[in-house]
Amino acid sequence: MPRIEVINLNKRYRINGRFIKKIASDVLKFIKKLKTADIEIVFLDDKAITAINKRYKRRRRPTDVLSFKIDRSEFAPRPFLGEILISSERAFKNAGVFGTDFEEEIALYVIHGILHLFGYNDESPKDRLLMDKKEKEALRFLCRKEDLSKVLIPR
Repeated sequence: MPRIEVINLNKRYRINGRFIKKIASDVLKFIKKLKTADIEIVFLDDKAITAINKRYKRRRRPTDVLSFKIDRSEFAPRPFLGEILISSERAFKNAGVFGTDFEEEIALYVIHGILHLFGYNDESPKDRLLMDKKEKEALRFLCRKEDLSKVLIPR
C-alpha cells in the first residue's frame, strides 16, 4: 500500500488530507504502477510556488503543479516517487477561468503530478496530448469512485 503524506502550507484553504491521500491512492491503482511507493503532496500559495518555479524551472510566474522525482533508494527500504507541489490558490483561480470546480482542479493537479512522477511529460504538443488523455481517463475513473466535494474540510 502506498504511503502518501499531505502537507498543507496554505492555510487559506482547508484541504482534507485524508481525502487527498485516497485520491492519490486511487490514481496509483488506475495507472497500475507501484503498489508500495511513497509520495509527498504539498499545498502552497502562489508566492511560494513562484519562488520554487523560478529556482528550479527558471520561470518567474506561479504554476498550478510541480513534480520532483526524488530517488531515496539508498536511504529507504521502499520506493519514494517524489514530491508534488500544488498551488491551491492557483486551483481556485483556474476553477474560475476554466469554469470547473475547485475540487476538480485539485484532483486534476494530483493526477497531473503523479503522471509526471511516472515519466509523463507535457513539454511537446504530442506529449501534452497523451498526458491530457491520461489525465481525463484518470479523472473519469476518480469521479466514478469518489465524491470530489470532500477535497475541502468544511469550516
